[in-house]
Parts: sequence; C-alpha cells; structure tokens
Amino acid sequence: MQDEPTYLKLSQQILETYSELPPHQPLPSEHILGAAFGVNRQTIRAALDELERRWLIRRVKGSGTFRTQRYEYRIGTDIAPSFTQTVRAAGGDPRTHNSKPVTRPATAQEREILSLPANAQVTVLDRVRFIDGAPVSTATSALPSARVPRLAATLQDDSSLDQVLRRHYGYIPVRQWSQSRLSSPPAEVAEALGLRGRPPQILLRGLVSCAETGEKLEYVESYLRPDVFDVVTEVGKW
Repeated sequence: MQDEPTYLKLSQQILETYSELPPHQPLPSEHILGAAFGVNRQTIRAALDELERRWLIRRVKGSGTFRTQRYEYRIGTDIAPSFTQTVRAAGGDPRTHNSKPVTRPATAQEREILSLPANAQVTVLDRVRFIDGAPVSTATSALPSARVPRLAATLQDDSSLDQVLRRHYGYIPVRQWSQSRLSSPPAEVAEALGLRGRPPQILLRGLVSCAETGEKLEYVESYLRPDVFDVVTEVGKW
C-alpha cells in the first residue's frame, strides 16, 4: 500500500489546525503556511487546491482564502419552496435582492411546463441571494402573468416571492417537482456569484403549484454554490 501523498496529509493538517477559524477570517498566506508546516509553497498550494476541490475552503481574489460554512438545503414535498425559510431553518441569515420583474411572451418550454396557451405571457423575476453579505445563489422564475397581476408593483427589492404569493395573492405554494444536478453556470451567473471561471454549481429546476387549486405558479431555475450548500432531497418517510 502506497503512502498517502504529502499534500493530502497536509490538507488534513491545515483543516484541523484552522477548524475554529471564523468563516469571515482569512487563512494565513501561502508563504506563512509554508513556514508553519515546514514545506514549500508548491506543496501548500496543492494542499489548498485539494481543500477547494472538497468545498472546504474558498479563495476570493483580492481578499484571501476562507474556511467555508455549509448549510443543509433541504428539498421535500412537505418543505416550503422558500429559499429564505430553508436557509433560516439551517441556521443562516439570508437576504434576497430582486430585480424588477419583466413581462414577455412565454417560451415554448415555459408554456409546456406551466400548461399555458400559445399567446400566454409570463412575468420573469431574477434574484441574487446572499448569506452574511456574500452572494450564494441566483434564481430566475417565470410566473404566468395572469396569475400574478401587478407583481412588479407588489414585490419589494428584498421581498420573499414565497411570502408574496401567500400573503398578497392567497396561494399556498408547494413543490410539484424538483430536479438537481451539477452544471457549469452562464457567465452572468458566475459573475453574480463571484466565481473564478465557471466551475460547476448546483442547478435546481422546479415547478411550484398551489396546494389548494393545483394551479401552476412558478417555473424556477436556481444556481447554488456547492461550497455553501449541501443539498438534501427527501422523498417519502421512514
């Protein structure tokens, strides 16, 4: 059996040494880490690369290297389809920035998913979500305009769409279906999330409907940073 490579042993040592470091406080520089562990900078860099691949650290250009704090993002038929509620339940402090909703003709895919007629309009809402001030997720929702009239006048910059659907329109939003996969994000999403390049992110697609009427309310595509979220899908009971 071959000995474990030095950089793998070192990655575990770094992880254990700085396990109590607050997520907002950067790790020491590569030069300081090399001196502390008695290895060259190339080995330190390989160890940090390994930790980044495992989503245990995050490098931020111009700011440094930070230990990640991951939150369980639970998805289930009996869990509200609300980013805000899901993150709060996991112990995070979320904030959402909503762009101004735009109304346009529905695409063929949107008409199929939302069961809309050929001339239907959808209201499209883009959002960036934050935890502790850092961008962690984006979302684009398409809602049948006829079911959310005057959404642009109702939604505030930081409103929860789930709460607006409940309180203003009287719906009870539930997930009808959900799909998750790793996918390289578009350039504009990578920029919004502050990514280096376009590494795979967690792509969530889903359909939200009303529990009482069965009306299809929202088709949504979200990107979540995998160094921040551990997506847990629950199906059935045990």
